[in-house]
Amino acid sequence: MRVRPDSVFISSLLHTIGLLFLIRPALWNYVAERYVIYEPFRPQAQSEHYLGVASLAIILIGLIVVWTGYVKRSRPAWFVMFVIVWFWAFPLFILPITGPLIGGLSSFTFPELLCDAMLGPGFPRSVVELHLVFLLMVIGLALPMGRVFVTRKANEPVHLPSRRVVGFSVIGAIIAMIVVFFWLRLGILYEIPMAQMNVWLVAPPPPPPPCKCPDGD
Repeated sequence: MRVRPDSVFISSLLHTIGLLFLIRPALWNYVAERYVIYEPFRPQAQSEHYLGVASLAIILIGLIVVWTGYVKRSRPAWFVMFVIVWFWAFPLFILPITGPLIGGLSSFTFPELLCDAMLGPGFPRSVVELHLVFLLMVIGLALPMGRVFVTRKANEPVHLPSRRVVGFSVIGAIIAMIVVFFWLRLGILYEIPMAQMNVWLVAPPPPPPPCKCPDGD
């Protein structure tokens, strides 16, 4: 029997991977209040704690929506995931970093960010991983649009994917994530020279001065 991958189910897997990955940065905000030493910073840490609580609640809501309505091609569920991706994940995890990079207000460039992400764990690697996960969720929104918004016949049943499709989809998603993360970690085996990395930012050499010969040539 020929297996036809279900785009809605694959999209549900991508959203699940993205939401589960965002639990870690949400927990960073949740525990921020515990590591405050100076009292003037406590109100800001408390706000981050509340933001972490709200983020964990949104992640839970997203997982419930994905596996109760989204996987069944529910249009309201798709719009809920659209709101979560573009009105929660994007402004909270992507825009604060991408905005300064695009506007030239950041102290580092895209090549420097990728190079630092390959050199070892830290802030640059976390930023790159967040962008990759966000890209997975955007792809997850785009994949099932034809299945969700195309009008179906009234008596047409909603077929859930078989176990074989589930297995191949899970394995494929896991392999894709492993490849991306190993690419980041194996980057420590080599280093791109800083001069070569910023070669596209270096201005070309000035033209030679005009020749002032006595004979006028």
